[in-house]
Parts: sequence; structure tokens; C-alpha cells
Amino acid sequence: MQLVSQALVEPASAVSSWFQSDTVHTSTLGKSISSSVERHIIAHEHLYFEGELHSRIYLVISGVVGTYKLLADGRRQICSFAYPGDILGVECTERHLNNAEAFSDTVVRSIASNEIDKLIMNEPGFGRALLRMTAIELANTREQLLALGRKTAAEKLITFLSDIACRNTSKGQSLVQFELPLKRCDIADYLGLTVETVSRNFTRLKASGVITLLSSNTILIKDVNLLYAMAHGGEHTGPHD
Repeated sequence: MQLVSQALVEPASAVSSWFQSDTVHTSTLGKSISSSVERHIIAHEHLYFEGELHSRIYLVISGVVGTYKLLADGRRQICSFAYPGDILGVECTERHLNNAEAFSDTVVRSIASNEIDKLIMNEPGFGRALLRMTAIELANTREQLLALGRKTAAEKLITFLSDIACRNTSKGQSLVQFELPLKRCDIADYLGLTVETVSRNFTRLKASGVITLLSSNTILIKDVNLLYAMAHGGEHTGPHD
């Protein structure tokens, strides 16, 4: 769920309505008479670990959750980031295939994974929404593979920032300011770079005027379509053109 075009960065809000709360902690999920549970987790707390039984599906309400795998030598590869509106834990296996860690104080809402079949059968539109969400995640994975395999370090970082910018702007808006809720080491582990390389390219983007760093984590982008164009090799055709 991650890179570049507006179609690809669209959050999984298509299924979010089935997680909505009637009260602070629980909600009724339509005719299925299921309930969702709200959970608050602090930064660096895990939502689940690789190999654990797959028991719940999560909707991110606030904060950021990253999924990652640990290599045999201890290195970490972050696979994806889930932002508000995104879904975690939709897997075809009975055990989780990766780890899910909160990268900031986070609120999630969840439903039991065994409710999915019931929702597909009883709730009109849920199956189509789930399929659409899965298709978006697959397309994003392909974009991530392209970024990791063929793009330069600068292009990787620009593509990543373009994704975040698109999530924080609307059609017709060019200037966008957002808080980046990630450390440089998290970005490095996602893009397959060193922390030094990420920091160096942030400095270069700032020096060239592409971005303005209002603080270490507050970023101002004056032309989101230009950033999008740079992520796509220079064509000035962005998600809001």
C-alpha cells in the first residue's frame, strides 16, 4: 500500500465502514451482529508477530503501523506502512507472515478474522470492497518492487515522499505540509538504503528546493505534482493534473 499514483496510495477505506464504532469501544457490523474492538498501542509496541495465529483484522484509526520481516543476519526489511484508513492482517494463511509494529502512538479497530466469511455472505458490497483493497495492495507491492530494484536512492526517497504527499492533499491542491511520523532508520529499512544515504538525500532535496524541512519531521512541499513528476522520471503529469 504505498507508492506514487493516486490510485495506488488510496487507503483501504472501501472496507472501513464495516469497522465503524457506535460507541468508543465497540460497534455493530450491520446485519452480521459482529462487534469491533478498539485498541490503543504505543510507539514500538507490536500488534502481532510473525508466526502468531491469525485471529483479527485491523483498521488503523490514527498513527502508523509498519509490517516487516527480519532477515537471518538480523537486518530488518520493512514491507509496508499502514496509515489511517488502511487495513492490516488480511492474509490467506492461519499464521501471520510478518511482524506489525506501531511506529507512533496508534489506535486500531479490529474484528475477528473468522467474521470475514460471514461478512462476505451477509453484507452487500463487502466482498467487492475486500477484492478492491487486495488489488490495490498488489499494485502497490509491484510499485515497491520496481522502486527497490530499479530506482536510484534519490528516486526511491522522492517516490516515498510523493506517496505521503498524495495522502495529505486533495485534487487541485499543489502545496502540502505534513508530519512524517517515521525516523530516518525506518525509511531506510523500507527503501533498502542506509540511514546515511537517506539523510544525505533529504539534505539534497532541501538544498535544491524540492522540499522544505520546517523541522526534522515537518515537511513542506510547494508543488506536489513536480514531486510526482520527479518520481516518474520527469514527466510533469501528477495525480492532480
